Amino acid sequence: MRIIIYTGKGGVGKTSIAAATALRASELGHRTLVMSTDAAHSLSDSLGVSLSSKITKVAKGLDGIEVDVLHELEHRWKEIQAYLTTFLVSQGLDELSAKEMVVFPGMELLSALFYVEELAKEKRYDVVIVDTAPTADTLRLLSFPEVADWYFTRLFGLFRNVIRVARATVGRVMKTPLPSDEVLEKIAELQRRLKAIHELLLNPKITSVRLVVNPEKMVITETQRAFTYLCLYGYTVESLIVNRVIPPDAGDGYFAAKLEEQKEYLEMIDSIFSPVPTLRAPLFSTEVLGKESLRELARLLFANRDPTQVFSSEKPMEIYQDERGDHIIALKLPYLLDRKVDLYTKKDVLIVQLGSYKRLIALPYSLADAEPHGAEFHGEWLQIRFRGEEAEGDAGRPKRRKAPSRRPRHRAAA
Repeated sequence: MRIIIYTGKGGVGKTSIAAATALRASELGHRTLVMSTDAAHSLSDSLGVSLSSKITKVAKGLDGIEVDVLHELEHRWKEIQAYLTTFLVSQGLDELSAKEMVVFPGMELLSALFYVEELAKEKRYDVVIVDTAPTADTLRLLSFPEVADWYFTRLFGLFRNVIRVARATVGRVMKTPLPSDEVLEKIAELQRRLKAIHELLLNPKITSVRLVVNPEKMVITETQRAFTYLCLYGYTVESLIVNRVIPPDAGDGYFAAKLEEQKEYLEMIDSIFSPVPTLRAPLFSTEVLGKESLRELARLLFANRDPTQVFSSEKPMEIYQDERGDHIIALKLPYLLDRKVDLYTKKDVLIVQLGSYKRLIALPYSLADAEPHGAEFHGEWLQIRFRGEEAEGDAGRPKRRKAPSRRPRHRAAA
């Protein structure tokens, strides 16, 4: 089962792109589910069909769902919800407020990921398309399975033992409720499912992350940051969707200056995200609503291609920690003849210059103040090194990983 995740800054048109992709996929014969994880759902409006927390038929071969976290809590995690609600009530909150408080930010996407895991087992669909919340929430949740597993592995066993001892001692006189065995078992089940989800998400032949961007500076900057963090978490950014590109014949009069500005930003997108495959969708003269508009959007975006195909399964950038404790940013740069590298840092941006090729990389916060300590080519990979003592702390990956290639062929000047 293919999983396609669309993410990007709020307002870039993720929902329209996701809905158009789903409609085209179903019309090509793929059993398709499109799923919204944004708390402010707009998928129903885009498709012109009323959707809810239950899977609903949209068209032949196409179903849709808008994840409702309150519904998920009551039906999937009722033991955990009941305990947390009881705990908060014991601390003085009224019951209605307590039920609202147990809904944590990003739980919509987490619920959606559990749906995806179930559907992968059932083999009910050929492709699941996920329309996500804006970038920041999505990044937090995509990093959650790995981070949660780290905490579960190291702390959950200790927590379970402490609770059992507390029940037999202070729990007999405490007014604050302690979690039951059912709650602890549900938490353990959560860990098992998160591991399975993580394996699905990190497989580039199954899961594709597609970044939706508009040719505007603020959007490009946030997308650049999202790209860095997705690479940091081990995800493959399979393609870039440049949405709302003004057609050249609309550049006269009022839009002339806007068209010139957009050309500059389109060149910036190419320089920042190359060699990630890029697809473009034009700015429509009217709002994209309803199946006919979505079909036209899909036609212009994908042309004759199947939107469920894997446009790229190789990571163009990796961020990891090597055996020496140094942090490495590795860029795949094939077909380069001039391998002399100049490196610059400007605030939290690393600038890589190879002849006429320039790449701007938004550094993760843990490396924002660090200086690069040289670079070298390992095959087609340029590896930029940051000394461990200069970038203390974990750069976001709890495990140290090997470089993409271990045999250096050329050493770059930095």
